[in-house]
Amino acid sequence: MLRTNDSDNGFIRVDHRFSDNENLFLRYFVNDGRLLNQSPLNDGFDLPSAFKDNFYRDQSLAGTLASVINPTLVNELRVQYARRSFDFPTVTTQPHLELSNTFATGVNRGNPDFYRESRFEIVDNITRSFARHTLSFGGDFNFVDTTESFPLFYPFEADFPNLGAFLGNDGVAGGIGPQCVSAPGDPGGPGPAGCQHPNVIFFERFQAPNFNEPSLNTSVYTGTHFTSAIRNAAEGQLNHKYSGLYIQDKWRATNRLTLNAGLRWEWETWPSNVLNTQWKNVDPRVGVAYNIGTKRNVVVRAGFGLFHGIIPAPLLACQEPSCGGTIGKYPGRPFEDGLNAKTELFAFASNPGITATGLQQLLTTGTYPDAVPFPNVCFPGETTLAQCGFFGPSVVVRFDQNHQNPYGIQASMALEFNPLPDTTVSISGLHIRGVHLGSFFNVNQPDPNNAALCGTPATAQLCIFHDSQGRSGVKNLYCTNALACPFTPGVRTFPIAIYFEATSRWDSQYDGLLFNINKRLGHNFSYGVSYTWAKSIDDGPNPSFVLIPQDSQNFREERADSSDDVRNRLVLNGTVTTPKTWNPFARDFLFSLIATVQSPMRFTKFAGFDANGDIFGNNDRVGIEPRNTFIGDNFRSVDVRIGRTFPFREKRSLEVIAEAFNLSNTTNIRFFNTVYGAADFCPVDPTAFGCNGTNSGSREGSPNPLYGTPRAVFNPRQIQLALKFNF
Repeated sequence: MLRTNDSDNGFIRVDHRFSDNENLFLRYFVNDGRLLNQSPLNDGFDLPSAFKDNFYRDQSLAGTLASVINPTLVNELRVQYARRSFDFPTVTTQPHLELSNTFATGVNRGNPDFYRESRFEIVDNITRSFARHTLSFGGDFNFVDTTESFPLFYPFEADFPNLGAFLGNDGVAGGIGPQCVSAPGDPGGPGPAGCQHPNVIFFERFQAPNFNEPSLNTSVYTGTHFTSAIRNAAEGQLNHKYSGLYIQDKWRATNRLTLNAGLRWEWETWPSNVLNTQWKNVDPRVGVAYNIGTKRNVVVRAGFGLFHGIIPAPLLACQEPSCGGTIGKYPGRPFEDGLNAKTELFAFASNPGITATGLQQLLTTGTYPDAVPFPNVCFPGETTLAQCGFFGPSVVVRFDQNHQNPYGIQASMALEFNPLPDTTVSISGLHIRGVHLGSFFNVNQPDPNNAALCGTPATAQLCIFHDSQGRSGVKNLYCTNALACPFTPGVRTFPIAIYFEATSRWDSQYDGLLFNINKRLGHNFSYGVSYTWAKSIDDGPNPSFVLIPQDSQNFREERADSSDDVRNRLVLNGTVTTPKTWNPFARDFLFSLIATVQSPMRFTKFAGFDANGDIFGNNDRVGIEPRNTFIGDNFRSVDVRIGRTFPFREKRSLEVIAEAFNLSNTTNIRFFNTVYGAADFCPVDPTAFGCNGTNSGSREGSPNPLYGTPRAVFNPRQIQLALKFNF
């Protein structure tokens, strides 16, 4: 599929000098883009039918008025009005079919269909200079108004536990009939229609206030873009303000010692039914630089400070269009916000034969499970398919109204010196702690059902699971049948399926040691060496389905090495030029190189289905394995550039440039398929759900032959040629 990226931008700038002490700067900027067939995730997860187009227009009008009141007092006033619109139409309106944590086809549910933002900003800074002090203070005010369309589960979403369930050729959906078994000699071929069996089906209804329309129009499956009626029905509008005040002093205490100290106070204001204003976001900051001197120019620097951020607005913006549900605050949690959605989300889960029927009905007639006639099939008196499984409303995000602003605690120290006149060495340490980071968790997950499932000596083993090293431990289960947990899920409040509450309970920690050597260009040669050793730990502070805590009452289990943890990174760069005094054939050449080597990133080993029986399967890990224990691949790349300058006439020249990225065409794997395919590690427990009882021969005994294989790679070798005219 051809991807295109076309953009146009332009600006108009006006500078006006009122007097020697007062200057005005105005600028209008416009950026217009047309991107076709773009991957919203860009990680190899979404297949081409999930791609989107992106039509955007970004306009801003900004002005600055700088006033020198007197030689020691300066004021700077900045004003901006900006309007941004992003249109993300789908390239197909096929249903979202997802093989858990492996790939997805159809409509991508991770991005809105339309987003528009208007912003007004005013900033004023005053600087006063004294003998050894430079005092600055000021403030800023921002008003942001957003409109978003986000039909999250339209036309519907079906999540599959494995490839056999996705293709319908594993024979598991036997309730449909023996035709669900693939023909002999065709183990990888697709099964007949009607045999595909998802774990769960999500869908969305639009007809308020009852949200009980029986079906959708199946013509949507052959469409390209959502209709304006669907877009408008799932549209929400939200505005908020954020402001801040600060004061800072730069004190040159001695010729060698400089101290900086400051204080910033900031706050966000949302509508009264959305979030409470947090008035205690006060950030002290201090920095020091001491020039020890000597002929090596030794300088020591250190700093400490708090840095508050803003509430995760993209997640909050989804609440009114579709994510927030219409059932109101969760029972017993009056502190949640009061922002209801304009559409209603539903979930349906059951055994393979029943979900296969539900999927087939949606595909052929568009009928929702609670409107499919199914009398007396599962039990006497039953009338609809929905009664043969779990069916109920779903809330994808509802914010704690007292959600805190995230902030970082940062401390650093650095030593700089010049071992040679043209070379600088820097050794620095950095510590960052992230506090009150935002994400969400399932408040409708029930208390563990281990006592009922595993409370006797004969059943105790049913709650014992293992990690990849063979160590055993108890895992909390929430289902009603430990041998068939994915098909007998439990919930805290019936008939609610999932209810994700967004809070600020997450945190992270980063520690890094950085070494940098830089030689400035001299004698036609320069180079740089940068090495970073770092360690990053967190408990999953990212609003993503795969990072929702497995156990809502035990966030401690989520703490592990971060998925962004890169222990070692080495970057080498060098530049060589040929002197202008050389002969005409050899002069004015430039040769440069950048080499990067990086240690592996980390990924989580997923079961691939609802292994713990809480009706949600995207976040379930294998056994008692912690997060991010799958070690990826090293990254290695060499980029080179060769150029030559041809001067002609005065101040005019032509540069001919050739560049190669990833010169050796090294295959660098970006993401792996880490769906194990079983509830426990099969070599340790071959009877676990998903294991086939024999050694599969795959990595770690996985029943999934795709486990551990690449899902996405970084760019292969790319060659770029350019001409540059300087005048």
